[in-house]
Amino acid sequence: MVLNFSLGNVYGIDSFFEFLIIIVSLIIAYSGYRIYKIIGDKKYKIFSLGFLTLSLSFIFKILSNLTIFYKVRVNYVGLSLMGLMQWKYMELFNFVSFIFYKIFHIVGFLILFFVITHTEKKEKILTMLYLGIIAVLFSIYFNFIFDLTLVVLLFFLTMHFYQNYEKQKSKNSFLVFFAFLLMLVSHCFFIFSDISMIFYLIGEILLLISFLNLLINQFRSGKKTEKNRNTKRIKQIA
Repeated sequence: MVLNFSLGNVYGIDSFFEFLIIIVSLIIAYSGYRIYKIIGDKKYKIFSLGFLTLSLSFIFKILSNLTIFYKVRVNYVGLSLMGLMQWKYMELFNFVSFIFYKIFHIVGFLILFFVITHTEKKEKILTMLYLGIIAVLFSIYFNFIFDLTLVVLLFFLTMHFYQNYEKQKSKNSFLVFFAFLLMLVSHCFFIFSDISMIFYLIGEILLLISFLNLLINQFRSGKKTEKNRNTKRIKQIA
């Protein structure tokens, strides 16, 4: 038996973008954790956890696009025919992977929302997590509900970072605002992905660009933190 693999909805291009997003998310998560180890601020630890959760979600997204075939030889009246049959449990595997993608994806963004908006009340956190899971369950029948929920969540995050940019007027604050704005627009495109795959592909491209913007900002923040730490050490020695 020879296995054959098919990956992605757009000739595997979407899965390639998602693989890059996984790499970028893991780097951001590691960078955030490094900053936490330097300055001891738990905010960066939770921030790191949020991106680690998002990277897991995209791993499940890639798995949900995976299709496995195997070759079958049929002999009939001296004729030998070769065909491809899909793995028996492929549809169930795709469905479960896609549900896990949605759960980890929405939980990842909720973690970022909690840490960014300084939400600490357990009742509010549990309520939003509950609403997020309900949105995932409803999206089984109406897929656009999942992206619509994320659009609402990302809208509030984008507005928060826009207000932060208006106060600081720095390159870092602009990069973060622009990144979340692109995320918001990308999920708007995802809502219409059932109409045409071009909307889905544009959404994937914008999502990758948004994560790359966050990665650039994270590197800039890391360098600034390291520089401040070294300066503090020099002053202590002096």
